[in-house]
Parts: sequence; C-alpha cells; structure tokens
Amino acid sequence: MSENGNPKPMRALVLPGGGGRGAYQVGVIKALRQEGLDFDLAFGTSIGGINAAIYAQGDQTRLEELWCHIKSKDVFALPSAHQIGRLVLGHKLGLLDNAGLEEILRREISLQKLKASKTKVGWCTTDLCSLQTKLITIDEIMSTNELIDVLMATSAIPMAFPPRHIHGKGLWIDGGLVRNTPMETAIHLGADEIYMVLLHPEKIDVCPVNMFEVLVRCLDIVLDASARKEIDSAQLYNRLVEAGSPESIGRKKVKIRVFQPKKGVNINLLDINPELSRKLIRQGYDDAQEQLALIKQAEEQAQSQANNDAETEANLSSALN
Repeated sequence: MSENGNPKPMRALVLPGGGGRGAYQVGVIKALRQEGLDFDLAFGTSIGGINAAIYAQGDQTRLEELWCHIKSKDVFALPSAHQIGRLVLGHKLGLLDNAGLEEILRREISLQKLKASKTKVGWCTTDLCSLQTKLITIDEIMSTNELIDVLMATSAIPMAFPPRHIHGKGLWIDGGLVRNTPMETAIHLGADEIYMVLLHPEKIDVCPVNMFEVLVRCLDIVLDASARKEIDSAQLYNRLVEAGSPESIGRKKVKIRVFQPKKGVNINLLDINPELSRKLIRQGYDDAQEQLALIKQAEEQAQSQANNDAETEANLSSALN
C-alpha cells in the first residue's frame, strides 16, 4: 500500500541500448530513486540490460561507481591493422574481442541476488538463425553461465561483438534493432506505470563527418523508430482502454514516462571513459529532476481541476434538490 492508503502501483523500468551513452540512464535512475520510486520490473536491451541487472541487485551506488571507473579497454580489445582483414574475410562473427566485458559481468552480477530480488529483470535479444526476438526473464535462467550468455547476447552489437549461444542454441545478438524498448511485456505483466530512459537524443545539430558517424546516426534512427513504435503501441492501448473497446475490458490505462537527452552529444557508441560517464550521469540526473518537477506540477493541476469539478457537481446537485 502507498502512503495515502491506495494500492501501490506496479512500476516498470525500461532501459534500451545505446552503448557508451548508457551512463545517462544511471543519472536518471539516481533521480528516480531520490523521489522514492522503486520498480517491480526492469527490462533492458544491450547496455540498458546490463544497467537493469545491476539495478535489480539492489546496490544503486555500485552502478554509478562502475560507470565512473570503467574504460573502453576494460570492456573490449581493438584488433590490430593486419588482423582486420582476416577478421572480415574469416569466420569470426565480431570485430572486437569482448572478453573483458564477460569478466566484468561475472564479477559484478550475481544470479542469486537477481533470483532473490523484488525486481523481476529481463533482457531483449534476437536470434540470427531463427530471426526470433525474445525477452528472456530471470525466471528462465537456471545457472550463472546461462545468465552470462544472455547478458553477452543482449550486448552483442552486430558486427562489433560476436553473437552468443543461449541454452547451447542459436546465435543471439543485441535485440535493439528489432525491439529496443520492451514496453508491451511490461503492460502484459500488469505494470501501472512505465518509466523508459532512451539514450538517443531528441535533437542533434551536428552532422556526421565520417563513415563511422554515419553508421552511428543510422543506428540512432533505427533505435528511435523502434522506441516510437513501442510508445505509439502503448498509447493506442491506453486509447482503447479509455474508449472501452471489447478487447480492453478489465484492463487499465498505463502511465508512460519517457526520459531522453534533450541535446545530442557526438558520442562514439564504443567510447567509455570516466570523464564522459560522469558528464552523462549528471545530464541524466538534471534532465530527470526537471521532468519529474513538471510531472508533479501537471498531476497537481489535474487533481485540483478534478476537485473543482467534483465541488461544482456537488453544488449543482444540491441546488437542484
């Protein structure tokens, strides 16, 4: 129960991917926690999936500590110039060696803590063999090795990092290109409120100047389209509930809160460094505080209007009687 005696709403935290920009989510989460918001569900894709896992373990300060100390070289190793040709023409499925990431995950993430957590966590990933995109929850994972496989799979940016077998099958990669924001599952599981933290900015004023930046911008476009599709679907769901459509009988509207960088920073998705991470954490924290204040103001105005309407209706009823 909440402080006012009403049933506590089920809250879902949805964290899509975005590489080195993931530190922005840490700042938003910090602001949400300071507002007393906790989450029953935490679903993520790619770096958002790793953030979701560490959040669900319950140690919020550790998430910020990691981002403020980890560097790109701790996560992956770049190939030498003479190795690139052999990688492209050979049988390797990723250009970068991300053994460092696996080492970090094995050190920082505990299957036992996630199983015991009050927050159900899940990760979105896509199988290159079957073309299936799936949200895998902690309930489906039975061993530490399976957990690491899922986390490595959801983090496997196509071509950059190698795919991963899950349960010994398939070639699973980052699910963000297909389903970067698994809001539908959160609604299906009964979420009353969804807090989604996007990593691509609302607006970027800088044009790409090289091939890599063009690829990054194209990825931003794909991720934005995926997110907008999920948001539009959730808003359609709310309209159907409000209209009382037959398929929505017994269902309730869902509050959707979307947090997103207001301004773009020309960030290499594979660039992870403490100085940049601290800036992104601060930006996420400040943006979230500002948006939470606006949300609170809007809710107070709506409640005031509802009270006025109720008082007017009561006065009218009294006058008629």
